[in-house]
Amino acid sequence: KSRGLLNQYIAAVAACLSAVNSSACFGWITPILDHLLGPDSEIPMTSAQTSWVIPIIELGNFITPLPAGILSNYIGRKPLILATGPLYIVSWLLIVFYPSVTMLGAARLLQGLTMGLTYTAAPVYLGEIASKENRGAITSIFLNSWWVGYLIQYAVGPFLTFYNFTYFTLSLNIPFMILFIWQPESPYYHVMCGDIEKARSSLTWFRDATFDELQEELEEIKKNVESNQRSAGFRDLITSSEGRKGLTILLMLTGANILSGTGSITVYATQIFDKTPNLSIPPDAVTILLGIVMLVGGIVSSFTSDSLGRRPLLIISCIGTFISQFFTGTYYYLLFNTSVEVSSFSWVAPVLILIYSGLCTSGMYPLCSVYTSELFNSNTRGIASSVCAICVTLFSLISLLLYQPVNDYLGLYANFYIYAITILVGGTYCYFNAPETKGKSFVEIRAELLKFRQ
Repeated sequence: KSRGLLNQYIAAVAACLSAVNSSACFGWITPILDHLLGPDSEIPMTSAQTSWVIPIIELGNFITPLPAGILSNYIGRKPLILATGPLYIVSWLLIVFYPSVTMLGAARLLQGLTMGLTYTAAPVYLGEIASKENRGAITSIFLNSWWVGYLIQYAVGPFLTFYNFTYFTLSLNIPFMILFIWQPESPYYHVMCGDIEKARSSLTWFRDATFDELQEELEEIKKNVESNQRSAGFRDLITSSEGRKGLTILLMLTGANILSGTGSITVYATQIFDKTPNLSIPPDAVTILLGIVMLVGGIVSSFTSDSLGRRPLLIISCIGTFISQFFTGTYYYLLFNTSVEVSSFSWVAPVLILIYSGLCTSGMYPLCSVYTSELFNSNTRGIASSVCAICVTLFSLISLLLYQPVNDYLGLYANFYIYAITILVGGTYCYFNAPETKGKSFVEIRAELLKFRQ
């Protein structure tokens, strides 16, 4: 029903404002980095100091996902997500009132720890409140919100002073807390706690239907939860064949997504475009366009995930991104390693990178979030989400750490060939193993996974 669907979207958007706040932490330092390294910096620092201040946020993001996944089964999905608001506010206040390199590092570490809560609990919450017909669109909001946070920072940062920009970023947490505190807890969590009345009330809000009309779905939730109450946690995730299968699919897709160049291209985009000769627009402008394309791709996935299905979207994304990265690598190989004249085709590499980014954020990237919420039992969903969040951090670190050495010793082209090979391997595995989950209940999805016993 339309009112119930509206309630689902309101709750999803409110929860995903925590993702906007998370990406804002990453995007905050980009427009002000030159200022921080300059003579008028409020936090004087050297390039060597930025080399640990910037990535330390990933350390925090590595620590919290696993305990957050366990905690989400004890205190609920909603409290864990809601807690990110005050924690982010504290981190920004540390920067404002104690401006030093050490405190900046501590604040970014706290931000990374808080991000782990968002990455773990929010996708699970979205998957559990969404009706099966709209689950793909609802869960895609999470990653779309990530790109929104980046764009906000890129657009606002250059026009504000250091302190005003920091206060502005802090203020983004206020509407999140005001909107999300009123949203119901996941009906799955209430059933896990044995509180059927609260589960029925939550489900009524998200479906806008009478108790009698919801009885079938409530019984399905109870059956799903009760069948998994005998064991829970990471052990249950890896001891069941369908759990292992779901986790393997998720990690292969996540690896293909992150190691295909998503993180490193976002970080080094301006540098990459700066090496491309004869561009008609400034590299900074292309970088902003890159962010816009990523957001548009995510929005497109919100409408196509439930209409086309997961597998067609995944296949199109993998084929398109492989072709884009392979030919980008070929362009840079010809440009820097041969005498073939390609500099007059300077538009080729930026266009291919933009195509890659749009296809990635409309396919592989959001499907990671969708599969996180769909492939697992209710009592292992939080653990699977936390394992995925940890792997995202590890894959991101690997991608960022390898980019510069590969660029220095082999050449820029080699990075893109590596990205293409990664997509080919991960995409091939997912083609033969990833199930179609469009319009299916969690019970039906588990049955699909059992067809592929390992």
